[in-house]
Amino acid sequence: MPRKLGEKPPLKVYYDSTYVVKSTRETVTKSLLVAKLIEAGKAGKVVLEAPKPASRKELSVIHGKEYLKTVFEDKKGFLEVGPWSEPLLASILASTGGMRDAVAEALLTGRSGSLSSGLHHARKDSGQGFCTLNGLALAAQVALKKVKTVGILDLDAHFGGGTFDILQAHPRVRLADVSVDSYDAWELADPKRHLATLVTNPERYLEETDKALAFLEGIDFLIYNAGMDTYEKAGGLKGITRAIIKARESRVVAWAKARRIPMIFALAGGYKWGGLSLEQIAELHLETIKAVAQD
Repeated sequence: MPRKLGEKPPLKVYYDSTYVVKSTRETVTKSLLVAKLIEAGKAGKVVLEAPKPASRKELSVIHGKEYLKTVFEDKKGFLEVGPWSEPLLASILASTGGMRDAVAEALLTGRSGSLSSGLHHARKDSGQGFCTLNGLALAAQVALKKVKTVGILDLDAHFGGGTFDILQAHPRVRLADVSVDSYDAWELADPKRHLATLVTNPERYLEETDKALAFLEGIDFLIYNAGMDTYEKAGGLKGITRAIIKARESRVVAWAKARRIPMIFALAGGYKWGGLSLEQIAELHLETIKAVAQD
C-alpha cells in the first residue's frame, strides 16, 4: 500500500542473523530477540535490513594497522566477548557495518539505527570491555563526509573512553557522555567539544541528559549510544526506573526531531547482572526503537 502524502517511511534498522553468535555475552546475542520483537510489530513501523559488513580498509580510518592485523589475521581472543572464530569476526564486522549503513539511511529519511552493541570502549589500537571495533567512531567519520558537525550522545552506564581516544582531536566532533559508573572514564581535552558527566543521584539523571543535549546544540548529525545498563535492574544505578529510561528515550528523540537533526542509534549496554532475562533486556532496548519509529 502506498504511503499517504507527508507520511514518514518506516524506520529502517540494520540487522541480520550474522550479528548473533553462540555466546554467554549479551553483546552478541540480544539483538536476535530485539529483532524478533520488531518482526512481531512490537516497535511500530520498523523494517529490518541486512548491512554490508565493515571492511578492513574503511576500518583503517579509526583503528591502527597493527590492531587490525590482530583482529583479522592473528586469530587472538576478542577479550571477554569470546575466543576468535570466523562467526564472531563476521558478527563484529556486520554490526559495525550496520552503523555505517545507518548513517546513509538517516541522511535520506532523518532517522535510522542498528541492533549493534559492543562499540564505545574500543580504542584506536585495542579492544576493551566487550568492544572490538568502534562503530560509533566509524559512523562519525562517514557522516562527516556529508555534514559539517557530528555529535555523539553516549548514555550507556559506562563512559565511552574508546570513542574519546579515537575522536578527541577531531574539530568537527562533539562528545556528550553521561554515565552512572566510572568505568572507562576520560578527561576533557576541550570543554567546548567534550562533556563527561558521572551521575550518582538518579533524581538528577534526566536533568543531566537534558544538559548533554543542550551541549550538543547546533550539531548537524546525532549518533546516539542508547545503553539500557543505566536501568537499575540491568546493571545500572538504583533509582533509575524503566519510566526514567522511557522518558530519556522520548527526550532524546524529541530534541533531534524538533531541530530536524538526522539521528542514528546503537543498542549499547544491557545485561542480566541485575536478574533480568535476555528477553526483558530486549524489551528494554525496544523503548529506543519505538521512540525513534514514531511519526
